[in-house]
Amino acid sequence: MAVEPSGYAGPLDRTLGLRVVEASDREVVAEIEVTDGLMQAYGIVHGGVYCAINETVCSMGAALTVGLEHRVVGISNHTRFIRAVREGRLTARARPVDRVGDHVTWQAAITDDEGRLAAEGTVNLLRLTPQAPRPAGGRAAGSPAAG
Repeated sequence: MAVEPSGYAGPLDRTLGLRVVEASDREVVAEIEVTDGLMQAYGIVHGGVYCAINETVCSMGAALTVGLEHRVVGISNHTRFIRAVREGRLTARARPVDRVGDHVTWQAAITDDEGRLAAEGTVNLLRLTPQAPRPAGGRAAGSPAAG
């Protein structure tokens, strides 16, 4: 299932300047221009930026894998930093690895302008079951009364 990627950027993604260019249940591709705002004190892209990119592209893919009527939440993010980047553009490509029940795993590779691996990571996610709407009064149907 391919979808229009522009609707999937969250507030952090917009703040970082991350732009999703492809999104499907088989692959998510995003790009980000390296700017001064993404740097750590030594003039290279901050590791947290790579973690955020990894989380975003893997979460998008997982959401498309399980169906957009569900929500997914990351339960672990393992990002490995390989090459320091000071300028240019980063491209992230995420692909599914595994799905067992409500657990989904995606991997991402983040490359620089020359196609060299800058970071890679794996995100494990959990599919949340849609909840029934709460009736007036705030208690979910079938839940015990507070007392």
